Order: sequence, then structure tokens, then C-alpha cells
Amino acid sequence: MKYFHKILIFWLTILLLYFSCIEIFPSFSSPVSARLNQIIQSLLFIISLFILKNEPIKKNKYIFLNFSIFFSLSILAFCYDFVGKAFFTFKYARHVSLQYLTIAYMIFLSIAVVYLVIDLLFKNFKVYQKYASTIVIVGGFFALYFLPFFQDPLYLYSTENIKQWKTLDAYVAVNKEVSSPFELANRVTLQSWQNGKAVGDLYPEENLKKIEALFPYLEKENWRVLLWEPFYKKIIYIDVLIVFFILLFFGYLYKKDPPQGAYIDKIMFLILLLQSMDIIHNWGFIKSVEWGSLTELFAIGQYITFIAEFMMVIFFGLRLRFITSVQGEFYETELAANPNHISRWRDWIDNFVLAQFFNYKIFNGRLFQKQTGK
Repeated sequence: MKYFHKILIFWLTILLLYFSCIEIFPSFSSPVSARLNQIIQSLLFIISLFILKNEPIKKNKYIFLNFSIFFSLSILAFCYDFVGKAFFTFKYARHVSLQYLTIAYMIFLSIAVVYLVIDLLFKNFKVYQKYASTIVIVGGFFALYFLPFFQDPLYLYSTENIKQWKTLDAYVAVNKEVSSPFELANRVTLQSWQNGKAVGDLYPEENLKKIEALFPYLEKENWRVLLWEPFYKKIIYIDVLIVFFILLFFGYLYKKDPPQGAYIDKIMFLILLLQSMDIIHNWGFIKSVEWGSLTELFAIGQYITFIAEFMMVIFFGLRLRFITSVQGEFYETELAANPNHISRWRDWIDNFVLAQFFNYKIFNGRLFQKQTGK
């Protein structure tokens, strides 16, 4: 109970500061669903710090250190509401801030997941070896997909689609009578672009096909979908990387059934759910045309994310309560010292799933069975 009070005090202090700043400084309004996610992530940040402080096993501290860093980005997400009004008021401030904040979220979540999986697969690795392996894997993928964003903060404005859209938009702005892609193709010849430079005109058939694809984005704010499409396509690739490592985590648990820290598998399952939903959400984004309907889809997706993150709060809280109990401290200590002589921890969810959905005899020996030394 003492931890509950401390967590509540720290969390309410953060929220008080945030909402006080909203009253004092000019800011942008966020959708309710997005703000709820910021709030719940800040709570996960505080709980992660308490788990980090109270973890009885040193190697587990690094696991929750990674989660603490990831959830600490919620503080930067709070600050994003003030970007462009209270500070950083230059033209592309919000674009650049959102871009790098999203990349940071994906980087630190990838590190948290990949490190946890490597810790499970290669228990004999030293901490620096686990981090080195994690950084090589995560860093390699992010260099592959996001290096252009660090070379040019406004990279998205230099893509071929946006360059061609600008050409069409400039023409339509002057000649408002244009009513169809075919009519527009007869008047405008688009160019092919590479590395932000025009390299030649498109052939007539290709020109018409491209204009037909870009024509819906000329209406209202639909161009924003076209702008962010390459970015969220790359986010999907990172989501797939995270999902792959989580599936590797559960595959190894199923095959080897090593004793695992309490509630960590539940946390990984919720991250799997979150990233799977993120893939669907981002795929819907890049396939969408209307910016207005997209913002509505985003709000709905944020509510689903909030539910999953609320479940994470429960399991992070259960983890904290477990490791600060006598029984939990004994189990985690024995797990680190004698993993082959200790039963896998079964919580109430494990018992419920076994009782309701599985024949225990089938899984006896594969899961939840006491390990014996050779």
C-alpha cells in the first residue's frame, strides 16, 4: 500500500504540472483518446521506476530500465502539445517534433523488447554483450529505414509523391476549372524525381496514371496523408520486427519452458497486441485518402491502445507487488540462482486459462511443470 500512495503522489504531481502548463501557456488541443494515452503512459513510467528500484535481481533491473526509458517519453509527449505555440514556433516545428518523437518511441520500445528476448535466449551473456547485440539489431534496422530522416529533418517534403503533388496543386490553385485527372494530364506533365532532384518528364501513359493516383490528395487536407505515408510504412517494418521478437519469445517459452519472472510474459503479450494493432492502424493510414476520416480512425485506435495500456498498468502493478513480497523476492532470487530447480510461477491468469481452455494433461510436462536438474 505504501508504494501505491507514493506512485499516486508522483503521478498526480506530473499531471498537475501538465494541466497547469496548459492553463498558463498557449498549447494545441489533443484528442481525448491521445491525451488519455499520454496520461496512462506517464503512470507506467512511474510504476516502472518503482519496479526498477525494487527488483531483487540485478539482471531484471536492466529489463525494467529499458521500459522506464521507453515510458519516460510520455513526458516529451506532454511537451509536444506546446510545440509551435509556447516554444519552437518555427514553421515545421510540429512536423519535426512528431517525426522524431515517434522514431524515439519505436527505438526504445524495440530496445526494450529485443533486449528482453536476448536476455531469455542467451542467459550466459554479460550485460554489455546483451546491449551490444540489441543495439546492433535495432540500430541496423533503424539505420536502414530512418537514416534519411536524420540526414534531412524535412525528408518527407522531398519525396517524389510530394514533389509531384506540389506541381499539381500549384496548377489547380491557378486553374480551378480542372475537373478530372484526364483533363489535368492533358495540361500538366509531371517529372520523375530522385534524391529531391527532377531527372526527366514522365511518359504520357505514366503521367496520366500518376495524376489519377494523386488527384484525390488535391482536396482539402488530404495531402497530409500523402506526406506521412512513407514514414508510417517504415513504422510498420519496425512493428513487424518487434512482433517477430515477441513471437520468438513465446516460441522459446513453449519449446523450452524456462522459468520466467512473474508477469513478464503477460506484459509481452500486451505489447504483442499493441504492435499488432499498430500495424493495422498504420496500414489503414497509408491506404487512406481522406485526412478527416483518418483522424477519426486515429482517435478510435487510441482508445483501443488505452485499454491495452491500462491492462499493462495492472500487470506492472502486480509485478511490483510480487517482487516486494517475501514470496516474490524468494522466487525471483531462486530463479536467478537455481533456475533448473524451481517451478515456473503460475498466477491466477495461468490457472484460469488452463482450467477453461486446455486439457491440463496435454500441457503437463510442456508448460507449468517443475523443472528438475540433470
